[in-house]
Amino acid sequence: MTEQKYETKNKRATLLGILGVIFVIIGAAIAIIHNPLRGSGLGTICLAIGVVLIVISILRFTNKK
Repeated sequence: MTEQKYETKNKRATLLGILGVIFVIIGAAIAIIHNPLRGSGLGTICLAIGVVLIVISILRFTNKK
């Protein structure tokens, strides 16, 4: 029972980590590459969301409870 709980927790942490990396890449692309969205703040917001998701996934993955 507890092994299944840890597997689900690790799957969620992995999913959050993957989404975080995707958001960081998209945010960097919007902020760096010259496109119509440059200067809109969307790149910065995507970067911030990505970093937060990565931190949450690391915390969930390393939490042993």
